[in-house]
Amino acid sequence: MAFFFHSYQFKDDQDCSALSCLLSEMRPVEIIKPAKVLSYATERTIVRQTRNPLVNNLVPLSEFWDSEKTIYEVGIIYKRINCQPSSAYSSEGKILGDGSSFLPKMLSELATEDKNGSLALSALGGAIYYLRQAFLDESLLRFAKFESLPYCDFSNVNEKQHMVLDAAALENLEIFENSRNGGYSG
Repeated sequence: MAFFFHSYQFKDDQDCSALSCLLSEMRPVEIIKPAKVLSYATERTIVRQTRNPLVNNLVPLSEFWDSEKTIYEVGIIYKRINCQPSSAYSSEGKILGDGSSFLPKMLSELATEDKNGSLALSALGGAIYYLRQAFLDESLLRFAKFESLPYCDFSNVNEKQHMVLDAAALENLEIFENSRNGGYSG
């Protein structure tokens, strides 16, 4: 069994073209998102570009954490995973300081990018909260590998050395699945 979690943060146009392309390519089976926060265009794109995934709407801040809460909670988990001495804990069982010294390098970089990684970290926080409900957060984070993926900018297309296909082109060219039965053949 494989578990893949992708967290992206990007600037999109008002038609959500970048999000449409990502959803067309990935075809997620489950989506975790904050309830009643996303724009109408974003919600419409999620419905239009997916095939009825399980959608989990989490309460903002208490369930779908912001970046600060995510860094704090992940710091606690990685402190436990790394079996550090308990001297960094206060009498209430909380980590003293920001806990960022226990974070994987990629998360530390996102946390220190002056809000540039705050949405991606918040998305991670929502996923961790969701996994925590099934007691899977710590066991999956133990084996997690965080890496930065190549940045895909849908603006300045004329300056690119490669072609960028939008969601409609990916679907019409049947790049990821055929239109007959949604399979990979043909």
